[in-house]
Amino acid sequence: MYETRLISADLNGTLVHQHTMSDMIRIYKGEDAFKEAKAIFEKQTSGTATMEKAFQVSGPLTRGLTLRQAIEYTKTHMKYLRGFNKLIDFLYDNKFPLIINSTGYSVTFYAIREQVGNNKISGFIGNILRFGNHGEPNATISEEELEKKAKSYFFDSEAVDDRSYDEIQATGVIDLGIPDEEAKASLLQAYAKKHFPELKSNQLIHIGDTMGDSGGILGVAKAGGIGIAFNYNEALEVYLKKKLEEEKITGKVFFIDKKEDSADLTHVIPVLEAV
Repeated sequence: MYETRLISADLNGTLVHQHTMSDMIRIYKGEDAFKEAKAIFEKQTSGTATMEKAFQVSGPLTRGLTLRQAIEYTKTHMKYLRGFNKLIDFLYDNKFPLIINSTGYSVTFYAIREQVGNNKISGFIGNILRFGNHGEPNATISEEELEKKAKSYFFDSEAVDDRSYDEIQATGVIDLGIPDEEAKASLLQAYAKKHFPELKSNQLIHIGDTMGDSGGILGVAKAGGIGIAFNYNEALEVYLKKKLEEEKITGKVFFIDKKEDSADLTHVIPVLEAV
């Protein structure tokens, strides 16, 4: 048994291949909307557009996305990176709590957790895509109701035919739970303090793949924890290596698998075993 660590992982490009927010737009809202979303998200992940700007542009493009589509997306279109299930099982078997710390949407998290297992993913830090009856902002449903609807979709045989899953639609409004790249580390630390008060800063790990995770990886390492660049792009590699040369980092940063189709999450396991 290893020393307990709280594992924080990005979703898009880290646990799954797709950039889920823009990919849902591609599939359900059309090519023109997708091109607009893709362009702004590429700027955000490369560090040339802010998180706020990215969602100001992309948020309205989601309006009308049904709750059924958002949930079904995780079942039929979203693809996990190689080694996902083995990593999840390793974390669970060794009592390493996992949270998804991502600019993706809570509805995606709820659907993933129901499929993977509530006991295998402890929580979520991220953004909220608001849903309302017929997509009306003044008829928004609560997060508690959204979570219940996601759960029912997988475990209530009658829920799948429930027309409310088509009538409840994205309003186009997004609440930013992660306002900028730097926030991932501080939000993780606050989450740990609230839910795992026995853990120290050096027992936190964040895993990510692009500049959107630069603050999370570096911030956790600065506090004595472990930052892991996995399936990482060139911009993130250059940024982190420059910071490692310039600044005193009390923790560690690991680089595992450059961004390519062969990236394998099981390659993260030896690092977790060693630290």
